[in-house]
Amino acid sequence: MGKKEILTKVEIHHFGVEIVHSQMQHDGFEILGVNPSMTFTPQIVARKNGQMCFVIVRTDFYPNRGSLADDQEFFYNLEHAEKNNALCYFAGVRLCNAAAADAGDEEGMRLPVKGADFYVEYEGPKIMTTLDRMQVRDGQGLRSLDEAEATSAPKRSISETIRSAASQK
Repeated sequence: MGKKEILTKVEIHHFGVEIVHSQMQHDGFEILGVNPSMTFTPQIVARKNGQMCFVIVRTDFYPNRGSLADDQEFFYNLEHAEKNNALCYFAGVRLCNAAAADAGDEEGMRLPVKGADFYVEYEGPKIMTTLDRMQVRDGQGLRSLDEAEATSAPKRSISETIRSAASQK
């Protein structure tokens, strides 16, 4: 039997971008642009309900899942999206060699063999934000968490504030 050809990191990344792109179209996003480059971000620019969305895609092979390199990459992308009045999303994709998984071959699950079938683990795009950027909608409109907490008595935790605001919808 001949040597199996392995997908490159670039091919794995492109496959992940294709998966996210297809799912976003299925979920009703209007896709405005796709650039599968590993160095250019965002990989996907889309719009949904009038809101511009930047999507950063990272793909890896079992046992790893695509992830951002570090906090610097996180904040760079978040600030880039904010400058463009867009929401920033992260889409982490994990691929796994399906034949090896079906055979219970833990080591083989890690092999990205060209032409093979793959299992995909992808939970959809996740909004990237920080606590200081979060807002709640309550009876007084859309406000930052700090403002919502300052006007509520007695003092509540952030999770209690969010639950309270969500229950008022």
